[in-house]
Formats: sequence, C-alpha cells, structure tokens
Amino acid sequence: MTARDEIDTLMAAAMVGIDDDASGSHPPTGWDAIHSLRCMGSLEVLDASLAACRDPDPLRRRVGAAVLGQLGHAKVGFTPVFVAERSRGLADLLRAEIAGPGDPGVLNDACIALGHLGDPAAIPLVLGLREHPDPDVRFGVAFALGGRETQEAIDGLIALSRDADDDVRDWATFGLACLNPADGPAVRAALHARLDDGKAEIRYEAMEGLAVRGDRSVIPALIRALEEDVSSSLLDAAAALATPDLCEALAAAAVGGLVIQASYGPYDLTNVWREAMQRCGCDAAARQQPDREDREG
Repeated sequence: MTARDEIDTLMAAAMVGIDDDASGSHPPTGWDAIHSLRCMGSLEVLDASLAACRDPDPLRRRVGAAVLGQLGHAKVGFTPVFVAERSRGLADLLRAEIAGPGDPGVLNDACIALGHLGDPAAIPLVLGLREHPDPDVRFGVAFALGGRETQEAIDGLIALSRDADDDVRDWATFGLACLNPADGPAVRAALHARLDDGKAEIRYEAMEGLAVRGDRSVIPALIRALEEDVSSSLLDAAAALATPDLCEALAAAAVGGLVIQASYGPYDLTNVWREAMQRCGCDAAARQQPDREDREG
C-alpha cells in the first residue's frame, strides 16, 4: 500500500464513528484514524485534508478540519508544521460553511481546529458565530477564544460565560479564568457572576480565576467549597491566595480522600493538596499551635 493509499483509507475510516467516544479500534476508525493522520504530519496528509475541507460530504469536511487542527502533533515538544497553510485552509472552510451549508458539526470542528492553531486573524470570523443557535457551535467559539488576549476575544468569552448551555458556559469560564491573563473590572465581574453557577465545576473555575488575580473577596466562597468538596481548581485557587485563612478548609477537603474521578479515570490530588498546604503555611501554622490537650489543660 502506498502512502497515498494509506491516507485515503484512513480518511474514509475517520468518517466512521466520528461522533462516538470509542477508541482502540483495529483498524482505526473515527478519532483513532484522525489521530493516525495527524501523527503522519506529511505534506500528503496536508493536501488530502485541505481537499477534504472542500468535499460535498460534511463528514469528510469535519475530518479535514480535525486533522488540520493538530497536524503533526505526534509527541510532546512537537514542531508545528504547515501552520500558514492550515490556518488559511480552515479559515476558508469556515467562511464557505457560514455562507453555504452551515453544518453545525463542520462549524464546531473548524472553530476548534482554529483554536488549536491560535491564529488571531481568525478571531473576528469565529466571533461571528457567537450567537449561533446550536450550542455545539457556540462551544467551538468558546474553545477558539480560550487563551487569546485581544479585547474582542475577552469580550466574547465574557458573553459566552453567561450562555444558557452548561458546556459552553463551562469552557468560556475556564478560558476566561485560567487560559487568559487579562484582568480588570469586567473580567472580575464576569467571574464573580459565576460563583453562584448551578454547575460546581464552573464555580470552582471562577474561584481559581479570581484567586490567581489576587481577589481576596473570593476567600469565603472558597472556604465553603473546600469544606464540601475537593478539586484541582479549588486547590490551585488556595495555592494562589497563599493565606493561612484557608488551612482549616484545606484540612477538611482532604477528609474524604484526595483521589477524584476525572473523565479519563482516577486522579490523585495529593501532591496538589500538599502544595496548597505549603503555600498557605499550614504546616508551619500547625506546628506553632499547642496540642488540644495542652490548650484545654
């Protein structure tokens, strides 16, 4: 089988089960096939992906976008390849999709792919979909804006952090709180507005975002959260604030155990918790306190 035959086979296989979470298929289909194409990182895969972005079949256009978004990302420390060609091809795809078919899956995958590339020139194009009726498309917009530091990207994330859809609101809040260093009254107000969110993960991300910006007004909310739950965001928020005021709450957070269930399996937060304890001076504070028996005797 030639390289071109292998690419064509993987392109066709990638369309099978692209919306499924299954992995480990042999031969690879869906996202396994997409990953195999990305790992090749060759000019032939680039050309095939760009051609797929112009295909009448929306599934094939989605595969083209997904491959282009992370082409060559085969290992840690990879060197980006064909960045200009990929950015241009994805922007062309997004414009054509907006003007014509408007398939939500293609719009979502194109926005996410552009988010991986981080091309600031694509931000105005992506922002045009901020109020799209399909939440998957708005999620793609939020993903694309995460980590972008232009004012229009920040304003877009602030708006999407109020979205009616949980996943959109979650990613926009995460992008605003944790991926973007921007600070100011509007950013802090948007994060404060999420402290009462119905989704715990969003509340915790907002707390972390306020904490890393040095906003000590979040301490009471953080204490309440740590007394009831533990998460990476809560512990990172405590470490950022670095105050002994959080020591009792951090101790309470560890009572139920520090191994949490993440989407990819169990995740041990013990080292993160220890770092938060150390930064807050909790070990030193405990050593300076007499034992309970000594205090009561």
